[in-house]
Amino acid sequence: MLKKRIITSSILICTLVYIISFSPLEFYKPLLASLVAIIIFFAGTEYAALRWNIMDKRSDKNLHTPVFLPKHYLIGSGYALPVLFIYCMTELMHQTFEKSVLFCIGWIFLCLFISAGLIYRTAVDMHTASNKFLNVAAGFIYIGIPGFCIYHLSQIHFDGAARGAQIYFCLATTFMSDIGAYFIGVKFGKHKLIPRVSPKKSVEGAVAGLFSSTAASLITASIFSLPFMSWYIVAVGVLAGIAAQVGDLIESALKRAGGYKDSGHLLPGHGGVLDRIDSLLMSIPVIYIFFLFMIK
Repeated sequence: MLKKRIITSSILICTLVYIISFSPLEFYKPLLASLVAIIIFFAGTEYAALRWNIMDKRSDKNLHTPVFLPKHYLIGSGYALPVLFIYCMTELMHQTFEKSVLFCIGWIFLCLFISAGLIYRTAVDMHTASNKFLNVAAGFIYIGIPGFCIYHLSQIHFDGAARGAQIYFCLATTFMSDIGAYFIGVKFGKHKLIPRVSPKKSVEGAVAGLFSSTAASLITASIFSLPFMSWYIVAVGVLAGIAAQVGDLIESALKRAGGYKDSGHLLPGHGGVLDRIDSLLMSIPVIYIFFLFMIK
């Protein structure tokens, strides 16, 4: 298992670093947009499967992951396509960013109209049908918005900063929060954080995660020459660390509701895509907002 985790992590890290730092400039945006869309597609598919398996009475405690059906992949594609729309409209069609966002909003409403029609048309139980529709709508907030934020964040550039500095900042701050919380929690954790959601998470680990995310934000900002004041970086690190831990707990609750160990099986040794980006889904919008305030 450890060997699989290391191999999978190495492939993912090398791919990401190549696209962000070493890919030819003309391929940087299309490659990044494609990567973000693929990640959102699989994460959205896993989210839909987690929720709909329970409502369709497919939940089975003997299964480690939910059952994936074509409709789950269709929902996942609905969450992922706005990222590609924004890239195509701004880079290929030379439309303004505002127009591309309006087009994506129209796409979201179209998806909701179609979903409502398909769900309620074949529904036997209106309560279950309403829950399914609301889960589809919630997915655009939970899965879709972070995808939009990370892509747009990657297009923002600060003078003197390295290419993709914002993405490295997001990843380092979020994952160091997870790492710090895990190792300190395992060794020193005595007080349970929210045992009904995640029995292994502790208050000590949560505090360590905040220190780790703050330290990572200061170090990353220094390495990549991000023009932020120290107090501002600390504020981003603390809030991003809190958001990352909330994201981890939310995904744990989604899995626990169906009795699943993993959200999927796409990544050997890791589980599903949603298992790997659960913290990022909450931390990315927080970091995105802070970075927008710094644009002159």
